Amino acid sequence: MSISALKSMPRIRKNVIHQASRLFAIQSCRYTTLRRANTATNTVDNGNVKNDHIRSIFDDNAAWKRNSMYKASSTVPVGLFENPHFSSVHGIDFATKQAIQRAQIIVERICNAPGNGTEEMAKIVKNLDRLSDTLCSVIDMAEFVRNAHPDQVVMEAANKAYGDLCSYMNTLNTDVRIHQVLSLVLADKSIVSKFTPDEHAAAIVFLRDFEKSGIHLPNQQRAEFVELSDQIIHLGREFIQMNPRAIKQVKIKHSALGGVSPSVIRSVVSKDGYAYVPTDSTECQMILKYAQNENVRRQVYESMNSATKESIMTLEQLMMTRSDLATLVGRESYADLQLQDKMAKNPNNVDAFLRTLLGHQEPTFKNDVHLLQTTKQQDLRSSYLPTVNAWDRDYYMQMHSASQSSPSNMPYFSVGSVIQGLSKLFKHLYGVEFEHASLKAGEAWHEQVRKLDVICEQEGKIGTIYCDLFSRPGKTTNAAHYTIRTSRRVDNDDAENDIKYAFPGRHVDVANFLPPVHQPAESVRGQEGLFQLPVIALTCDFSASAKPALLSMFEVETLFHEMGHAMHSMLGRTDFHNVAGTRCASDFVELPSILMEHFVWHPKVLPLFTNGSVSSDAVQAFLKQRKRFSGIEVNSQILMALVDQRYHSSEVDRPTFSSVAEWHRLQDQVGLFPSVPGTMWPVQFGHLFGYGSNYYSYLFDRTLARRVWETSFNANPLDREKGQAFRDNLLKWGGARDPWQCVADVLGGEDGSKVVNGDEEAMRTVGDWGIDV
Repeated sequence: MSISALKSMPRIRKNVIHQASRLFAIQSCRYTTLRRANTATNTVDNGNVKNDHIRSIFDDNAAWKRNSMYKASSTVPVGLFENPHFSSVHGIDFATKQAIQRAQIIVERICNAPGNGTEEMAKIVKNLDRLSDTLCSVIDMAEFVRNAHPDQVVMEAANKAYGDLCSYMNTLNTDVRIHQVLSLVLADKSIVSKFTPDEHAAAIVFLRDFEKSGIHLPNQQRAEFVELSDQIIHLGREFIQMNPRAIKQVKIKHSALGGVSPSVIRSVVSKDGYAYVPTDSTECQMILKYAQNENVRRQVYESMNSATKESIMTLEQLMMTRSDLATLVGRESYADLQLQDKMAKNPNNVDAFLRTLLGHQEPTFKNDVHLLQTTKQQDLRSSYLPTVNAWDRDYYMQMHSASQSSPSNMPYFSVGSVIQGLSKLFKHLYGVEFEHASLKAGEAWHEQVRKLDVICEQEGKIGTIYCDLFSRPGKTTNAAHYTIRTSRRVDNDDAENDIKYAFPGRHVDVANFLPPVHQPAESVRGQEGLFQLPVIALTCDFSASAKPALLSMFEVETLFHEMGHAMHSMLGRTDFHNVAGTRCASDFVELPSILMEHFVWHPKVLPLFTNGSVSSDAVQAFLKQRKRFSGIEVNSQILMALVDQRYHSSEVDRPTFSSVAEWHRLQDQVGLFPSVPGTMWPVQFGHLFGYGSNYYSYLFDRTLARRVWETSFNANPLDREKGQAFRDNLLKWGGARDPWQCVADVLGGEDGSKVVNGDEEAMRTVGDWGIDV
């Protein structure tokens, strides 16, 4: 791009959806958990003064304001997350233009490096990382603001910024010069031999993302790649947004709704005595769960899982277009293309994991189905065990659970006591704890937001967590972890020479450019240099109706899960932003957060946030209830993962391929209930677009987390030696180290040696460890 183009800024398209395979696509790491519950009575923890202070800033709004932690009286807004530009709509627009302009200067510096000498070539990975961080520093914040800010005008400004930056990143992904220069660097052994481990990891990530984006292809094929990518975006948007059901409404006689709640019946029954129930409604789900008439349940099930010809056609077109794109870049299938940089590496390894896991869990599956069969047998007063059909599943699960439930009061916990307990737990495990931090004017987006600094006993402050945990009118985000900023070393950026090396031999008037992007720089005890420290935001939708706000046991698990992601972000600090924290393989990123769920109800952890006020019987009752029919849930997840793999395999290229036939075949081979003719649930499986051959990842990380828990923490979840080992061998690396090596080092011994190679045998080993259900 010329200097004049830099001055005037490129034309920008709006509302661009970014692709996961794009070079500078943002891994903003939102992790959602769909868990909600009611509230009841509170428990209180009496910890030390510091921890009591943490509890009070969440549980006592008056105490928060009284201690001047929310400084709304300050006159000069510092901007959201202390970014001065994110204090107004105009500022957000300025930050976007500034990021694009500074990014393009770095691009020109990178592309001119071969003519500027070996020393400049040795800085290519550093400058690529700076380029990515320059864009991420705005787009990650825009991603959060457009989803979480209460002001619609600000949300729209952030959405525009997000679209503008995605559009600019499209131009980067067609600039072959960057890929050519990076390839030259990686081919120079004298340069590569001096790379640090995280520098080399970042280089490989950049190279793979370039090539997954087709930038290495000849001009004609590259144009075809761009066209296919656009088609995938269009088909994916259509697939997610369309109403795929062929039957939109079910007509049922009022008299056939026995067992269903009267309030549900009143909401759907008309004056003519018939219920008219939309197939995408919660009322349909309630009928499946409670209607005593099996014919009604079958009618509702078949209607809810019906599919239009158009929806099936869209699904198959999406799969075939993805297959064409993979073929274009020399890959056997779309799954083969997408899995090359994952722990699984290839589709055969994923299949090995899923099939082995299926075999390991089979006794649990059989037990759950037998419970449903005996429940149905008793209900029908049959002399033999009947077949449980898909439309029977929810009904008999509910019936059996109701017969097993015993009246008990579920404990509830204040938000502050849980945050306080997490701080104590992290102190035990990793030597880090939370400290409340003052909020300046304009730094937060709502008065409910609380700010925590993460303090390491050896290194001092290592990052910041903004907590927006309570529901409010208009708030749409559920439980999620947002990366606002990742760690990166900044004192060796050499940004002052950007323009010199970007336009060598030319006189450039610096006044024609926007000012450089402000770069946070902090020292860390025991480490050389200056760093930008990680900043993340956690959002939840906990009810604030009680004072203090109270969490159910499910919600406590949710908070532990999200804090697992937060600790990965805080402790996974590298010199390179593109491999820091949760910017790692998608089938590795959930391991730390799922592991945290195992800690919650351990007898040594529970007192950290309950002060011993919760009985062991209440906890055991909850755990027993949670595990009921969990085998059925695991089986359905394996089935969905297999469907995802099959639809993204080379099979879709065959003239005889049918997504409908494949779905029914897998149901009958793998599922626990016979397939139902005329149904086609996968047209409602939106994750086929979003995950695209990666849906197995959560099951994979559940299995890994269970093994790490059993070998490292089950005996003593407060073991500092084991916690430090998990921090040093896994968390601190972010995405800068082979995750198989990380897992092997944590597990050690025979387990570690079995998986360290990360091959098909390793995947089978993980599958055979199974999931704790």
